[in-house]
Amino acid sequence: MENTDNSLADLRLQIDAADDKVLAALAERMKVARKIGELKKESGGAVMDADREAQKLVALQEKADKILKPYISRIYSVLFEVSRDLQSKM
Repeated sequence: MENTDNSLADLRLQIDAADDKVLAALAERMKVARKIGELKKESGGAVMDADREAQKLVALQEKADKILKPYISRIYSVLFEVSRDLQSKM
C-alpha cells in the first residue's frame, strides 16, 4: 500500500507543478486580453467577437491532444467568457 501512497503523492506533485504552469499561462492570457480590451474600447469595437471565438475553437481542437479534445469547448468557453468579462469592465 505504501507504494500506492508514494505514487499518488508523486502524481499530485506533478499536478501541482502543472497547475502552477496553467496559472502562469492564464495570467499572461488575461494580460493580453486586457490589452485587447483597451484597443477595442479606443476603437469602439465590440467586446464579443463570435467569429474569432469560433475560429479559435476550431484551431484549438486541431492542436489538442486526444485526451483533451472532448474538453476544449468547455474549457475555452469559460476562458472566453472570463476574457469578455474583463474587457467589458474597462
